[in-house]
Amino acid sequence: MIIDIFLIIVSIIISMIGLSFLYFNRRNFGSKLNVFLNGSIYLFLGMLFFTFFFLSAETYFTEDIVLALWYLSIFFWVFSLSMLSLIHSFVIIFEKKAVFSMLFYSLMIGIILGLLFIPDSFTINLNNGFYSFIFQNMILLYFLLSYNSIIIGVMCYNLIKNYFRIRDNKSRKMVIILTFEFCLITILYSVYIISQNIIIRYFYGALYLVGAIFASYYLIKKPFLFIELTNKIYDFIIFHRSGILLYSYNFETGEETDESLLKGSILIGINHILSNFINKKDQLGLIKMQNRDIIFEYDINHGYALLLTTNHKNAFIDKAVSNFMKKFTGLNKEKLKNLTGLIDVSEFRNAKDMILEFFEPFIIKG
Repeated sequence: MIIDIFLIIVSIIISMIGLSFLYFNRRNFGSKLNVFLNGSIYLFLGMLFFTFFFLSAETYFTEDIVLALWYLSIFFWVFSLSMLSLIHSFVIIFEKKAVFSMLFYSLMIGIILGLLFIPDSFTINLNNGFYSFIFQNMILLYFLLSYNSIIIGVMCYNLIKNYFRIRDNKSRKMVIILTFEFCLITILYSVYIISQNIIIRYFYGALYLVGAIFASYYLIKKPFLFIELTNKIYDFIIFHRSGILLYSYNFETGEETDESLLKGSILIGINHILSNFINKKDQLGLIKMQNRDIIFEYDINHGYALLLTTNHKNAFIDKAVSNFMKKFTGLNKEKLKNLTGLIDVSEFRNAKDMILEFFEPFIIKG
């Protein structure tokens, strides 16, 4: 009992820290969906499932109560696992077809919940001072094991398919470690519900806490690692309303570039911006190419514009562009105001520091 309570308390503390960080730093995670999914894991897996799972084995409660706790633990397990799979998918690559995955998971969860309501699905035994639950409804057991296997398969498939598209080696290593932990935890849970072995239950609890601490560390220290790791930024360009290039940065090489190296699709974006400079103000624009999104932003008052090319725009990029523009304008207001005649573009090299500050997730690392 003491060990169980200790594990529950540790899990709740980790979850509360994670939820608090998510709430107070929600703007760093790109979208409300990302915050919701990560928060769901802390709430439903780290707090509710973990608590019900360990309390369901305690003999301090009656059989009716522990059976109810066991049922609740199964529900929160399958629900949390679907959230975990979606987070894993969105961390690697955001795809609209993930909605279909959610529909499939919902169907599986519905079937499992329906099977739970069948009477006498479990036999409750008392062994070595703990309750254990033996499956009498084998269809329920098969669906649970199949569901766990599907989640593992989807995670491994997404990782293998998109491994070389992940932005940098450090992110690849992080995703491999987290995927391995997720899969191992799911396998251990499957082994436990079959064997009801107390040692496996504690081993599962300890491994989950290690994984929760590891994931929370990355969530707090490097939240950008949870934002679509296969999405990339290619070119970042700032130019004057006259068409003069003020600054250009290539995210693929990590180097500043000059006007002669700009690609055709980028020039299309620049021409589009210049043609709309008079009519647009404080509005994020977008040109969709075949394999690129060209994002552009204007500052009419100070006579310059920003152009960025990426796989596709998302909430994080939108916010980063907005923050960059505010700081760039604040630091270079007087320079932009006095731009006449021969322009010394070297005065705008301070843009690189701001790029590293606001677009850190997209900076290529070793």
